[in-house]
Amino acid sequence: MINNLTGKSQVKLCPSCDWSVTLPPYKEGIKCSCPRCGATLRSGRIYSLRQCAVISIAALIFFVLSLFEPFLSLSTLGINQEMRLISIFTVLHTDWLLLLYVCVLFTFLFPLFMLFTIIGTGLFNLKITPIIGEIYAFSHRFCMIDVFILGVLVSLIKLTALVDVEFHTGFILSGIFSVMMIWLYTKVRPQDIWDKVKTAKVDIIPGITGKNQHLSLCRHCSFVYDSRFYKKCPRCGHIKQIRNYDCYQKAAALLLSAIILYFPSNLYPIMFTSYLGNETGSNILEGVVTLWQMDSYFVACVIFLASICIPVLKIIALIILMIIVKYRRPQRPKLLSKFYRIVAFIGKWSMIDVFVVIIMTSVVRFSGLMTIDPGFAIITFCLVVIITMFAAEEFDERLIWDPINERRKEAR
Repeated sequence: MINNLTGKSQVKLCPSCDWSVTLPPYKEGIKCSCPRCGATLRSGRIYSLRQCAVISIAALIFFVLSLFEPFLSLSTLGINQEMRLISIFTVLHTDWLLLLYVCVLFTFLFPLFMLFTIIGTGLFNLKITPIIGEIYAFSHRFCMIDVFILGVLVSLIKLTALVDVEFHTGFILSGIFSVMMIWLYTKVRPQDIWDKVKTAKVDIIPGITGKNQHLSLCRHCSFVYDSRFYKKCPRCGHIKQIRNYDCYQKAAALLLSAIILYFPSNLYPIMFTSYLGNETGSNILEGVVTLWQMDSYFVACVIFLASICIPVLKIIALIILMIIVKYRRPQRPKLLSKFYRIVAFIGKWSMIDVFVVIIMTSVVRFSGLMTIDPGFAIITFCLVVIITMFAAEEFDERLIWDPINERRKEAR
């Protein structure tokens, strides 16, 4: 988290429950959380954008080098094959453009935009416009370097059962880049970039909800403004929304789409393996069974949880959460709020199988002996993951707490 180390207390509106909280002066190692819902409001370690920009330059150098350096080499039956990360482009660009776009966006373009924005802001005083802020927020939301790395590890475990694997410089460089990128992802949040846009701030009264003060916290840029005087957020320009009351219909429509796509994504093959002219397809569950039979119990459990359990549980959890909030008064809002944040966090980890298929397809290309190709089901599964992520973010967590606020007003 980036912040101004002014040594002063500040009043902040909690984005999760709309409660105004007074944060004490910053002290290293002391994390500040909302006393009502438990959401983290300030990290225990704050870094300047200049520090993060220096790390970003180093990460960018490692990224460029990792693309063109040898990543790993495979050998089987006297046939050797070397692979670079750039090989992903050459393999997928002919028949699987959609998978190529997914890989390029989530693991290349979005991280690169984050790096350039941090460098420009931290070192060159780049002027942040609403467009840059929006793109950075979207890139931060769908940056999946951590998921990609886990996908690489799962792929390597699968590969070692098929061929001999030798690691090269590109593998080490990409690992270093990934660690740096994950660190930057956790330290430079979209709000830190939005805060570079100079806009007049309002006074917040502590110990009362923002709604009761006629204050609106923008869900797009986290700016707090007086809803009586603005129809749009003065910082990002989005239409004023005290609450996203349409989230039930939108989230329900997205979840219905995910349910429809979930069945073909699990029934049809996600990957085809051709060995000496014989081609066999395997769906997600068959892949889990194969890993289990290979004694890769941990990896089998990871794939089973990420690709089968998490999408189902996420859909069911969101449906239950919306029913409770819309038709009943939540009795334990703090638990529901924490439950929602967990659901929103785990959503992207289902992309592990997508990256495994992309990596396996790019690596195993022994012409005439063994090749691996993606199946159509991997496209539908990828859509399931992305749609459920949008559904979770569409839901307005503050709606969980509104009935509590109304009961308090009635009691007064």
